[in-house]
Amino acid sequence: MVGRDIAGKCLWTLLGTLAVAGAAWGLSAMVAGSAGGGTAVRAAPRRAAAEAPAQTIGRRPAVQRPSEAAAAETAAAAAPSAPADRDAARELFRLQSENQRLRARLDDVLNWLLENVRGTFPLPEDQMANLRIEPVDDALAVNPDLARLLRLTDEETARLGTAFAESREVLQELETENISVENPAEYQVVLSIPPYADTAEPVREALFGDLLRTLGRARYDRFLQVAGAGLEERFAHFGAEDRTLSFEAFADEASGAARLFVRDERALPDAADPDRVNVTASERVVATLPEEYEPYWAWLPDYVQAFSGAATGTD
Repeated sequence: MVGRDIAGKCLWTLLGTLAVAGAAWGLSAMVAGSAGGGTAVRAAPRRAAAEAPAQTIGRRPAVQRPSEAAAAETAAAAAPSAPADRDAARELFRLQSENQRLRARLDDVLNWLLENVRGTFPLPEDQMANLRIEPVDDALAVNPDLARLLRLTDEETARLGTAFAESREVLQELETENISVENPAEYQVVLSIPPYADTAEPVREALFGDLLRTLGRARYDRFLQVAGAGLEERFAHFGAEDRTLSFEAFADEASGAARLFVRDERALPDAADPDRVNVTASERVVATLPEEYEPYWAWLPDYVQAFSGAATGTD
């Protein structure tokens, strides 16, 4: 979209420059031709004198004075020929000035392209649907790639970062309101977090409203196209997921060191098929409790809290 606008401006500016330059060249030729005709008339007496028979050596040639008719003809040829020539000269000056103005405008456009588009390769519009950019990092800071794509100012980037952080804080409060805890075995704990999409919907609407006001309609639509899905995932689909967290502390058989098994399972109803549920799960064994589970600290038993960074002496 932006690429087509830039190309169109450059094309029309270049065509205008060429058209004015062509007209100026044509008028220059006309004026030059008219001036050349006057010179030929004035040069005629010289050629006539050169072609005259040579005088007898030793005899002083007679001085021939031009007649009044010949003098009048020569003066008329030297003077401006007609009002049409004066009009053509004025038009030539106007076109030359317009040509200079258009050249300066074209230079400005080319300089802007060098400063803003150099090193980038416009992606065809039909391929934009395949582009995916993570909207934020783990700290909810705006992805620099997204900021460059949307040409965000520092102020806009800060406003988006604030909106993301405030929304995450409210969602975490809503998420923990209905957590249930189970202990299926010794050194095992399971946290169940039921969906809360109804209570999270106002938060979602407020966040997307902030995005629209900050970005404007065009950039907002582009944001949804390339980063909307990633934003939904970053915010746990705004309460639509049914999430289960499982923790188990154990000793490594080889080294005897304490280890923590973590399983994070999410069940999300399929948007296209209401009878289908998409389940994703991740499992890992760690020596330190990942930071993403710190918000659930109050629901974790002591043997899981012992794996926190503060308890293990790691950052």
